[in-house]
Amino acid sequence: METAQIQPKVLILGGNPLVCVNVRVLLRSMGYQCLVASALKEALEVFEQEKPDAVILDPRLADFAPARLMAMLHNRVPDLLGRSIVLIGEESDSELLQILDAYSVRRVRRDSLFQELWPSLDSLLRRVASLRQVTRGARLVFDSFLEPSLAGVRSLHPTPRQLLYESDILVADLLLEGQEDSQRITLTGQVLDTVKRKPQLGGVPIVIQGERGLMGIIKTNQWGEFHFEFAPEPGITLEIKARENFWVSAGLPDLNSVVHCA
Repeated sequence: METAQIQPKVLILGGNPLVCVNVRVLLRSMGYQCLVASALKEALEVFEQEKPDAVILDPRLADFAPARLMAMLHNRVPDLLGRSIVLIGEESDSELLQILDAYSVRRVRRDSLFQELWPSLDSLLRRVASLRQVTRGARLVFDSFLEPSLAGVRSLHPTPRQLLYESDILVADLLLEGQEDSQRITLTGQVLDTVKRKPQLGGVPIVIQGERGLMGIIKTNQWGEFHFEFAPEPGITLEIKARENFWVSAGLPDLNSVVHCA
């Protein structure tokens, strides 16, 4: 009895028609099913309906900066970047390369497409079969703004706000302070591993996203400490790379009270 071989589905997302055609021809010659999308919204719809096994991204979409596109994809479909290959060129900006490093995303140079895509995709699909990227939320266990104030004490300046997040493998201790004569906030924090004997999580990428997309990428120092300055916006989330293919997400509460005087 003969059985039909299931062809892996690969989604091509990109804004350059010539590159998409070249990738599609190459994939079909490899025996893959090809799905094509030219915009983020279309790609998310295809992903929901077709459940592709892998994604090839040419991140030069007109409606989003490349680094912001990558961060938004991770935010919408957490395990997507673990199944992705990104096409880069000599003109690729440093912010894009930084986020690719943070999420450990494979990349192929456009000028080496026909030489590099097949081995990279084959290796990726073999790896995906046994491994998926996981994002887990951390619990907010302490918020200094919820603590009762001392009777009769008022401040004419914004009060620093301390937040403590916990998950099963790490603790994130954050301090947020409003900058004087400014609507910006200074965030300092430390990330500690609750499992390892040496608790400091040094050199760990932290991706900061808001409602409008990527806000920044930072790395902890050898003591697990980090520093970031930003303007508050709704829906700010810190994504912390706790392990290979395992991220912990901490959603910040409304921060207007940090920048507004009492």
